[in-house]
Amino acid sequence: MLINRIPPARSPKVAFPRIEAETKLSNGEDRENKPSTRPRCGPPVARPAEKPTEVEVRSPEPGPRRFGDDASREASPPAASKDRHTLYLVSCVKTKRQTLAPAKDLYVSTWFRKARACVEKTGSPWRILSAEYGLLHPDEEVLPYERTLNAMGVRERRAWAEDVLAHIETCLDGVDTVVFLAGLRYREFLEPALRNRSLAVIVPMKGLSQGQQLQWLTSNCDRFCDTRRFYQLMERLEGRVGGTRLLVECTGRMDWPKRGLYFFFEPGEARSGSGTGLRVVRVGTHALKEGSKSTLWRRLYQHRGPARTGGGNHRGSIFRLLIGIALASRSGIPLPPSWGLDGDRGTAARRLGMERAEVKRSEAELEASVSRYIGAMPFLFLGATDAPGRDTERGCIERNAIALLSAYSKASLDPASAGWLGRSSDRERVRLSGLWNNNHVDEAYHPSFLDLMEKRIDQATSP
Repeated sequence: MLINRIPPARSPKVAFPRIEAETKLSNGEDRENKPSTRPRCGPPVARPAEKPTEVEVRSPEPGPRRFGDDASREASPPAASKDRHTLYLVSCVKTKRQTLAPAKDLYVSTWFRKARACVEKTGSPWRILSAEYGLLHPDEEVLPYERTLNAMGVRERRAWAEDVLAHIETCLDGVDTVVFLAGLRYREFLEPALRNRSLAVIVPMKGLSQGQQLQWLTSNCDRFCDTRRFYQLMERLEGRVGGTRLLVECTGRMDWPKRGLYFFFEPGEARSGSGTGLRVVRVGTHALKEGSKSTLWRRLYQHRGPARTGGGNHRGSIFRLLIGIALASRSGIPLPPSWGLDGDRGTAARRLGMERAEVKRSEAELEASVSRYIGAMPFLFLGATDAPGRDTERGCIERNAIALLSAYSKASLDPASAGWLGRSSDRERVRLSGLWNNNHVDEAYHPSFLDLMEKRIDQATSP
């Protein structure tokens, strides 16, 4: 049954149309429509209208490229878990149908269709920011209009935002994050107000021109959604294993799974485009060769080094090697000539005409600095006890997680901070990927690895 509804209440100082009417609900009850109190998250409704609005865009930045395979994505099932803690707000656009239609079908521009597809993929609740009606449920039936925020003064736009905020409260139960797919005019008063409500606010297309927004929606929307899901799984894993760990506090006596993966975060490296919190800066595993005897703890121990001496051996850990080079470069101290040379100190000593003990002494200070740095990096681990070998679930998750998170040769969702230590690395793949990984950063990922992660996380327990 079609229910006639009306535009939101406006500030008395603003000359917006306002209609009072009586309606009969589908259950037969009569009620009076009062614009200032009607809910916006309930059943779809229908309302009249006025003028079109255009998508407001900002200054251009380099456009992103496609990451991943379109055909394989379309064949992939939708994400197993829906993100109900995030509310998406999508702006209305100028191009509309010229007849009564559900709000999600009223707007017919390419931009809107792509934005709608993006948010619907997430399974999250979403609403439309309408210059005429304020906050719209996607199924709410409305008539076309011509109103635009770009034609309003500051006082009118503020009144519009206050109306949206008044109605958005009923949509925020259980929500901790709001994502805007909308231009500055739509966000200017809403964004700070939502932040003041202790909500995380994400604007993934901030700073992009209209053409670049279309490119982002075409190329990066899938990656954005998959990155969001990856970090939601990280949160779930954190809960399953009892929180992040610091290697400086860990011992081999803890009940570690025999094999698994690890995800290192880095203090000062925050997510900015996909959400809040620290970003993952290294993903790794072990035992990718058949017959390998390596264990998860042994691999973590190689990264940290012996707790008793505070030292370590970078020849057994590419992670240590990379951190050491960057630390030396950042501090301006000369890198020991033996650093990274050969697979053991004895061979390096012979090549340099030095004694083995002399090589160890020359590297000791930097090794200790590396141990302190890595030891202070929070990490999560995920048990995966499949047999050693390259074609393992562990290897699949590692490769695809690195490819998903990497910014190498693609637009960065969560760019490294200006002060990130990795910017001092001598490896281009580290500097440009934003990760302490050298392999897989230039590869495409397949989103199905997230299903493997989810399965393993649901089996995870705290050591």
